[in-house]
Amino acid sequence: SLDGSPFSKSIVKAMKDAGFTSPSPIQSQAWPIASAGYDMVAVAKTGSGKTLGFLLPAFSYLEKLGGGGGRGCKVLVLAPTRELAIQIESECKKFGKEAQATCCCLYGGVPVGPQKAAMKQDPKIVIATPGRLVDLMSQDSCDISKCGYVVLDEADRMLDMGFEPQIKKVFDALPAVEARQTLFFTATWPKAVRKMAGKFLKEDLFQIFVDGGEDAELSANKAVKQRFVHATDDEKDAKLWKILVELPENARVVCFANTKRRVDYLSKQQQDRDKALAQFVKGEAPLMIATDVAARGLDIKGVTHVINFDMARDVESYVHRIGRTGRAGELGESITFWNPDYDKECAPALIKIAKDAGQEVPDWLLKFEKVKTNKSWKVEDAVLN
Repeated sequence: SLDGSPFSKSIVKAMKDAGFTSPSPIQSQAWPIASAGYDMVAVAKTGSGKTLGFLLPAFSYLEKLGGGGGRGCKVLVLAPTRELAIQIESECKKFGKEAQATCCCLYGGVPVGPQKAAMKQDPKIVIATPGRLVDLMSQDSCDISKCGYVVLDEADRMLDMGFEPQIKKVFDALPAVEARQTLFFTATWPKAVRKMAGKFLKEDLFQIFVDGGEDAELSANKAVKQRFVHATDDEKDAKLWKILVELPENARVVCFANTKRRVDYLSKQQQDRDKALAQFVKGEAPLMIATDVAARGLDIKGVTHVINFDMARDVESYVHRIGRTGRAGELGESITFWNPDYDKECAPALIKIAKDAGQEVPDWLLKFEKVKTNKSWKVEDAVLN
């Protein structure tokens, strides 16, 4: 419970005032370790409550510094996407008032001027995407040399998106590994993330695995019913329409496609995309069509259905897509269009992921269980490489 947590009365009060009742498994394990000042790797699925898993110890760290520890940023949180960064900022503002945890969010796609001005207000917590942070560092607008508490959120996704060079630049500007506390949060534990953790964390780090073994094998949420629809390109539009009109009136749907041609909303200006996302989050729009940028990081509550209009490009993306529903103890449903012209090579992985989650697989898809698998759709490679 919160009363048995390692946090001050002011932080506990702020949590209770916000309606927080009891910690999730990742929070229960991460809080005492992070609050004690240890480096940590936490492997947990998106939606497990990891944001507060690292934010509350950050608030406690600032309290222990006393008066914010002087000028300069003291806590740095790196996130792979602007959407996730904004979400973390929202949680920080919601729960960090009592700890006087002032924060600033830095991300690309918007003018840099307001973010420079915000940094001049001396925020104690900086939440940033790697590219924009490196950009502001190069302009001497963001000094992270005094950050003693550093978090990499979605570390595996950072590497997937090619941010390793920027991450290296960031860590080169931070205090030495012995002089800072570093936390990695990741949904999977592949070799690339292990290697990066070996570079940037102390040797006596703690490792936490929630909802997975030591190998953190890629698996789908069993609370999500997986359906597969046989559909050629010419059939997809009609079948999508039929599915949508048959859904319950209160359904909230995320529909994934792979290209800008498929997703008209990607041609909007950034502020229009932000508005569209906000409408969906607030429940004002029942359907959001997106590419994989929305598949990781965003914790949108109440999504009842995920539709894969286009097949995901790899097995990890498929699992993370359907993981947008079936969260926080709720049941969800994913509906995946399977095109026989393009998607045969992913059939073995789809079948394994579905079977491992206790799902029924249609006979027409089982016929392709033994076909040669594309490397990006090999489950064991997604886990171990």
